[in-house]
Amino acid sequence: MAKDKVDIDFTKVKPYNQDEEKTAQLARMFNTISDKYDKFNDIMSWGMARVWRKQSLLTLKAFNPQQILDIAAGTADMCIKSYKYLKPSHVTGVDISDKMLEMGRVKVANVNLSDKIDLQVQDCSSLTFADESFDAATIAFGIRNFEKLDDSLQQIYRVLKTGGHLLILEMNEPQKGLLYKGYQLYTKIFVRMTAKYLSSDKVAYDYLTASMHAFPNGERLIEILKKNGFKLTKYRKFTFGVCSMYLVQK
Repeated sequence: MAKDKVDIDFTKVKPYNQDEEKTAQLARMFNTISDKYDKFNDIMSWGMARVWRKQSLLTLKAFNPQQILDIAAGTADMCIKSYKYLKPSHVTGVDISDKMLEMGRVKVANVNLSDKIDLQVQDCSSLTFADESFDAATIAFGIRNFEKLDDSLQQIYRVLKTGGHLLILEMNEPQKGLLYKGYQLYTKIFVRMTAKYLSSDKVAYDYLTASMHAFPNGERLIEILKKNGFKLTKYRKFTFGVCSMYLVQK
């Protein structure tokens, strides 16, 4: 099964059609499902996403980052957890979905962090921040949605300070065996049924599972990160390999 994954071009996995740019489709898709995305993310991660976020963010604690950029910030969960566990001076979150960020601003306000966290609509492949603006950058469950992966990584490299870290957390399919077959059954039956209950946009949830299947992970993603100038600091798999953490340095 792993060989089949290599042959899939993840850039061609789009929510609605092959003609329109992926980023535009994703912005529309996430706007459509923004009010249900947090619940769906819990379902996709078997309820473990909160644990994975905490454990991955704690790997940054030793570096004491004060300015943090969270990319694909969505509804601001990672931004809020970054402040909770790392206590930086400021966290900036960016996302292509304005509706997701609207929900994020409400969550940020509810925990009284509006002066510590700001959220902006931006595409990672064309960030507007000055060179070397951030001590650390994070991407939780979002890198597989990048339409221009190399451009985005080069932009992150540009806005990170020398010695700064990029932390990536992403879902994977188990690679083989009974666990792989079980996860396939879980996504095809339980996740799809739950998606129908949560939202009328079934295509959106089909995309989220298809993109996870197609996106490069493990050594393949590490090589892409190295090609774009990053040095691997730590690689870790969580929960039988269904989630991976990559910590790399500029």
